[in-house]
Order: sequence, then structure tokens, then C-alpha cells
Amino acid sequence: MAGVVVLASLLIGYVQGKKRKNEDDEEYELADGEDDENGGGEGKLILFQGGENLTLEDVLNATGQVMEKTSYGTVYKAKLADGGTIVLRLLRDGSCKDRNSCLPVIKQLGRVRHENLIPLRAFYQGKRGEKLLIYDYLPNRNLFDLLHETRVGKPVLNWAKRHKIALGIARGLAHLHTSLETPITHGNVRSKNVLVDDFFVARLTEFGLDKLMIPNVADEIVALSKAEGCKAPELQRMKKCNSRTDVYAFGILLLEILLGKKPGKARSGSYLDLPSLVKEAVLEETTMEVFDVEVLKGIRSPMEDGLVQALKLAMGCCAPVASVRPTMDEVVKQLEENRPRNRSALYSPTETRSEIGTPF
Repeated sequence: MAGVVVLASLLIGYVQGKKRKNEDDEEYELADGEDDENGGGEGKLILFQGGENLTLEDVLNATGQVMEKTSYGTVYKAKLADGGTIVLRLLRDGSCKDRNSCLPVIKQLGRVRHENLIPLRAFYQGKRGEKLLIYDYLPNRNLFDLLHETRVGKPVLNWAKRHKIALGIARGLAHLHTSLETPITHGNVRSKNVLVDDFFVARLTEFGLDKLMIPNVADEIVALSKAEGCKAPELQRMKKCNSRTDVYAFGILLLEILLGKKPGKARSGSYLDLPSLVKEAVLEETTMEVFDVEVLKGIRSPMEDGLVQALKLAMGCCAPVASVRPTMDEVVKQLEENRPRNRSALYSPTETRSEIGTPF
């Protein structure tokens, strides 16, 4: 009798688990247009959480305005007929793997939800093979502009604000690396791929897109990372990208946040290696001079406010040997343990997080 009870319990658990899996599958493939493989049609639309109200007609009739062109393709700000706004990322023609290879990656990306990551709301494949990734539109500036723009009225980025931004980026990467059933490497960590809102909440874009690209196109991202000073020394091909190469790129990004300097090749042709700049300052005992002047405003003790620890952490992330770099979970822990003292309301319960966009 006890055996029968155990078998019945196992059977019930199996059926419920299978039912949950089917429900999950339905949740993430909520609506399809007519598939071009079935002859004619306008293409296929796959919806994910937060994009349930989108229709194929909405996407096809949206009026787009070019926001930027990246190695992956062209990004458009698109107006919907109902007045809403979305972001369309049109992947480069001929740059993507075939549909059967793309769909598992797309569905995996569509399931990722974290406050420091821009969520994928839908995916469209047209009858001629064109591929669109559909995201929320967030009217925020990217971190590169916040750090390096010289316009009047730009917000002052003191250490408390920069720390919050850095911690948000680290949390987003840690989630990709360790909190998913199948880990995701970002593959293109840089300040231009970080959006920052009015509460200084950072959100990463472009994560995992290299998995959609054919190898030679994906390798273009590696070449770009080298030019921008973000490439880990051991990374030669994108297929070798892993969590440790992401950590290296984060280290360069953290140095960019602390020093306020653009890494990599400048228009003049000169090359700025941020880790070398810090090493030189340490040897010459001028470490405090490498920090951006805005970072030091209001700081009484760089050690007590976690500034020196953040610099050491960034250099640890940029270690030439991959195995000695910390994990992103360790980076998050160190940043949390060394918060700046004078952080005002930045980390209050009501302002620590802001909503991740507005579902359509």
C-alpha cells in the first residue's frame, strides 16, 4: 500500500510538471502571424511577457525613426497607431543564423526578466527572412553620453550615483551568468549598451545577441571591443566568449565610471589603456589623481566611501589571467559591502528600483 501511495504521488508530480511546462511554453509563444513557410503571409510574430497586446498589424504599420546603427543592425524608435512607442532592432541582412538555430536563442532571451536588463517583448520574422527584436522604449540616456557629454545641464555624477549605476550593471550581468537555467554571456559589455534612468537605475541592452549571429559577424564585435579597449586579452573569437571575458569588460567599464575617461582608440589615433593608466598612477603614488573630479566631490575619505576598493575591484576584473578574475556574484557582493556613505535617497526602499518599462 505504501508503494502504491508513492507511485501515485510520483505520477501526480510528473503530470503537474508536464502541465506547468506546457503552460510556460504557451506563455512565451502567445500569438503567431501566418508563417511564410506555409505559403505567402506576412511573417511570424512571437510574443513574450509584457508584449501580449502587440499584433502583427501593430508591428508592420509602426512608423520608425533611426536611433542608431550597431554591429548587430539598425535600431528604430517606432510609433504605434495607438500612440505607444516601441524599439525595433532590425538585425543585419545576412548576418543571422537560420531560423531553426535562432528560435531557441530568441525564446531564451524572451524569458529573461531582471530590473537591470532591458526585456525582449516580441520577435518578428518576415516572409523575406528579416528579423526584428522588439523592446520597450525607454527615454533614457546611455551611460557613455552621461559620462562624456559636455552639454550644459548634464546631471552631475557624484560617486553615490556612479556606484549605484555600477552595482546595477553588475547585478544584471550576475543574473545572466548564474540565475538562469541556461547561463547567458553578454558578449558586448560597454557604456553605450547601458541605459540610465532619472533614478540612476542602470539597464543593460544587447545581451546574448551574438548567439544569433553567424561567426564572422559575431567576430566583428570582438574587433570592436578591441578598438574600444574592452576586449579580454584571451578573447580572439566570439565563440570563446564566456563569463570571465564579460567580467574583464565590466572591469574596463568600472574604470571608465571611476576615471571618467574613454577607453580604447581616440579619433586622434592615440590609444588609452585604462588599466595601464591606473598601474602607472599607483607606481608614482598619484592614485587619487586618476579619479574623475566629479567622483571626488563630497568625499571625505576615499577608503571609507569605498572608492579605493572599487578601483582595486576594477583592476581585479581586468586581470590578464582569466582564472584570477572574480565572478560577477563576487563583484556584486564587494560593491554592496563598500557602498558610499553619503548616498542620500539613492538606496531608499522607494527609489532603489523603478519599473522596467510599461507593457504594451
